Amino acid sequence: MKNYMYTLLFLLCSFSFIHAQTADDKKQIAAAVTDILKGFQTKNGDLMNKYIDKTYGVGILFKSGGDLGFVLNEEVDFGMPLGYIQKAWNIRNEFPIQFGDATREYDLKNKKWKKEGLFAQFNSNAVNNYADQFLEQYAVKDQEIFKINSNAKNVVFVTLAENTGEKAPVNGFRFVLTKIGGQWFLTFIDVTEYDAE
Repeated sequence: MKNYMYTLLFLLCSFSFIHAQTADDKKQIAAAVTDILKGFQTKNGDLMNKYIDKTYGVGILFKSGGDLGFVLNEEVDFGMPLGYIQKAWNIRNEFPIQFGDATREYDLKNKKWKKEGLFAQFNSNAVNNYADQFLEQYAVKDQEIFKINSNAKNVVFVTLAENTGEKAPVNGFRFVLTKIGGQWFLTFIDVTEYDAE
């Protein structure tokens, strides 16, 4: 009976510790998401760049002629194009953040989201899935920016799914946050909804 009580106490303490970690992660992620979206909305690179790890930089994922590509930047610079998109697009950013595992679907033909909202997906395999889509001659899995995202437990995929109604090249905004040394950093921006060709 005594062992049973110790086991139960251990499990309860373990659950509380895990829950506390998740609550802290959610708090950090919510702050990062708010700043990153505000930085993008106001074209304030400095606000976004405080979430970019100087060692790894930020990758921009894009499509050109149907093929997936990416460029690695040291920082976000609104004077430069994001991938092949020359014109920065506008976001409203009016939704509260929702944590969950549901993937948001984008209708490429009609250029709109099937469901609007701001979603953060924990334990995301998004970067591994991107890496699998590259042509074999591009050894992206060997690059550090992809290696640090290989463990899904350290990856959060954020989607601002909003339909602006404007003739924008991209509706909404998607990006990846990665836990590095106990902090959450912006590691990828996804503009794959827009094909440059």
